Amino acid sequence: MGATFVAWAVLPALALVASADEDPPLRPGDAGPPLRPPLTVLRAAERAAAAPSIAVGSPKKELIVLVGGYASGSDDHVFDAFRARVAKEGGYDVVRFGQDVGAYDTFGAIDANAERLRDSVRTLSVGYGGVHIVTHSMGGVVADRAFALGLSSSDGVTTYVAWAAPHNGSRAAQSLQSTLTVSGPAREDTRGFTATHFRDPDTAAVRDLARARAPGPPSGVVRLDLRLATDGLVTAADARDPGVDSRVLLPASVVELEGHGGILVSEQAFDLTLATIRTRAVPPDGRGVALRAASDAVSQAVDDKAQLLIVGACGLCLIGGFAAMFRRTLRRALPWPPLSE
Repeated sequence: MGATFVAWAVLPALALVASADEDPPLRPGDAGPPLRPPLTVLRAAERAAAAPSIAVGSPKKELIVLVGGYASGSDDHVFDAFRARVAKEGGYDVVRFGQDVGAYDTFGAIDANAERLRDSVRTLSVGYGGVHIVTHSMGGVVADRAFALGLSSSDGVTTYVAWAAPHNGSRAAQSLQSTLTVSGPAREDTRGFTATHFRDPDTAAVRDLARARAPGPPSGVVRLDLRLATDGLVTAADARDPGVDSRVLLPASVVELEGHGGILVSEQAFDLTLATIRTRAVPPDGRGVALRAASDAVSQAVDDKAQLLIVGACGLCLIGGFAAMFRRTLRRALPWPPLSE
């Protein structure tokens, strides 16, 4: 009993010695990022926990996430014109998927890229007043799949604007895949010829684009599709997405005549995109009936010509593939190479 009373008496002194050996306590901000909860009610709690860092009454900045198309690289400049326009507007942070955040393999499987886009948006969304997704070409299909794989308005996504996106699958990709199938024993030769003169026709991305189907608008997210009437790579049938407000625009400059890439510098597309982001609503279509009819007529005419060009290009690739196969075979059979040539 005596020893117990003595121990009680020296406990305060021992506590002081122990505290003197410890480092200063870490501030909450130095303790590292919090673990991100799954899609549960904890997501709302996490957002609430991030709010006190912003002064009461001050609006939170919003984020624009850009997603490029097939074969776009992390060091290209496809979105430079739009980023410059956003910089003039002010009030938004802009990041590009695969360049500023996340890993994006534009030749890889759509679903794998979609999962990385979904996770990147969820990570970035905390601390922002809203997230806006702007895509070009295949980037629209990647975003479609990201929503199908769980991305939603609960992750802070408020608007999604797609430029020249083949939501309903790419006819060009389907034609390339059919060409490879028809080539039979010359499949690899046809693929090699096509990759040399155009693009590789048998990547995971091309196969997925050939099978893509229109998903419809995600719940709670404002959706707008924009496409130039002179876009021959993504046709009206490719871009069809039931339930989504879609606008076909006439080119306003010589650069925009190449419709698929021209939309990347289209001031009309920039105006509509930023109006959608700013108001979180699809802006009214101020064009007259005649102008809209003209846009649709030009689009239909370009689509018809583009289909002929795609068929012709596929036929050329098929001939080139068989020629390469016969050339390779003759080189093996004939002893003197010039005879095989």
